[in-house]
Amino acid sequence: MLLIVGGMEQGQREYLAQLGYLPDQIARGGDCPLDEIPSQPVLDKLHLVIRRLMEVDRDPVVWVHSYCQAHPHWVITCDEVGAGIVPLDPFEREWREQCGRICCTLASSAQKVVRVCAGIPMVIKGE
Repeated sequence: MLLIVGGMEQGQREYLAQLGYLPDQIARGGDCPLDEIPSQPVLDKLHLVIRRLMEVDRDPVVWVHSYCQAHPHWVITCDEVGAGIVPLDPFEREWREQCGRICCTLASSAQKVVRVCAGIPMVIKGE
């Protein structure tokens, strides 16, 4: 299990390509189906899935848990969305909170966690 985090457009997708993942193996968080678990073993942009689920009043924790059960050797990328100015909008604050909490849970069970910054992958858990 591999969790890849980093800021927006810091090279997470390029790192996936370096690992040998092909585009058809990657579910895109911005448009993957929410009513079924994607068949791809890689989920790119978890933060967008969380947002989309929250917008339709669905619990993202349940969806992520189902995804991880369907793909025991999962690879997930997620942008770090919690830094910066705290938004005034309550939804935006809750979305960032959910992303952070879900990533903490995923990181605790992941064998490896990598943070990508400026295109450089840094292992922060595992080998």
